[in-house]
Amino acid sequence: MKFFPGPTLFLILCILTCGCTQPPATPSAETSPTAALQTSPIIMAPTTSAPGSAVAVLSDSQPNTTLALNPGVIILSFKTESAQTVSFNFDLFSRNGYGAGGIFYTKGPFFNGSIPLPVPKTDVYMLNISCPGRWTTIVTRLDVENPLKVPVNLSGYGTTVTPVFYLEKGEYIFERNETGVFSPQYSLQYANGSYLYDVNNTYVQPGFGFSEAPFRFITIPESGIYFLSTMDQQNPNIWNVSIIPVPIIPHMGPGPLITQNIK
Repeated sequence: MKFFPGPTLFLILCILTCGCTQPPATPSAETSPTAALQTSPIIMAPTTSAPGSAVAVLSDSQPNTTLALNPGVIILSFKTESAQTVSFNFDLFSRNGYGAGGIFYTKGPFFNGSIPLPVPKTDVYMLNISCPGRWTTIVTRLDVENPLKVPVNLSGYGTTVTPVFYLEKGEYIFERNETGVFSPQYSLQYANGSYLYDVNNTYVQPGFGFSEAPFRFITIPESGIYFLSTMDQQNPNIWNVSIIPVPIIPHMGPGPLITQNIK
């Protein structure tokens, strides 16, 4: 199971092994990310807090924090109060050189949504967020308890992270009600935040792209817990999807033996 950034027009994740190329939002030019991590207060909440409970709250008046995180996924649930389209920038980096960052756009006013950020190992991380105007972001851990079972029916609005669900290894049908410009970009992810690629490792499933197709076949390579993240940039719309197993066609054996006298 590997973590790679998925090919997306709206969310750009950069995973680096020797540091993050994006500077943090608040430290000065003279302050390095490592130095900022050394001096910032550390919040230890993820170790003991219940899944889904708030780990930290950031806002336009407090745009960064330092967290001691265990492996898994954190969810950034955001709310903007701008009347126009704004950019939402974020980056997460650790003392030991891991970095992930991205940017997407939201359309106000009072836009709500959520995005996932993978945490590869136990470490101390700094999270920075910047967005014009007034905004609030609540940080929680992905809740992997009590996963949904197939058939899975999911719905949401715009950019969001769904509850987790359990899928057995095999083939499934990923069906959507909205297509074209009314559909967000869908990305299936493992519970650790890694993207679920196709069998040829060329695209993140389900991989609709800009097609008008109402469904696609997806391959689950191993049984486990997954979740769905969506990205809907300029015009957030309500969306509905279903994930159902491909029906098993029974094997058709030979018919009954017919005997007759041939004269």
